[in-house]
Amino acid sequence: MKNTCQRLMIATTTTLLFGCASFEFPSMFDKGTKEVPRYGKEAIHYQCENYQSFGLKLSANGEEAWVMLPDHEIGLARDANDKQLYHYGTMDLRLNGDQTTLDDSDHLHLKGCKPPEKK
Repeated sequence: MKNTCQRLMIATTTTLLFGCASFEFPSMFDKGTKEVPRYGKEAIHYQCENYQSFGLKLSANGEEAWVMLPDHEIGLARDANDKQLYHYGTMDLRLNGDQTTLDDSDHLHLKGCKPPEKK
């Protein structure tokens, strides 16, 4: 009786192991899916010092800039005298390549912001 139980357990275990080997688990990291950028496909994602970031969309004529922060968006207008400066109220955005800055005199001070490297 003891010998029969052992054989039955071995047979059951073997069947389960071979059954699992032929089963394919779905992949959580499916290569067919693409990551959606946090700020949308049309926005430029700027990565700043201290792991801060923001998204930026410029209007077709470059006269307006939409800054996308985690909790809200802000529309800024281009300065008439300085084409790299956009502002609205106390917020200023200075586009300067890898040294772009976004500053709100009240509480937001992002510096050393870089757009993604072009491939």
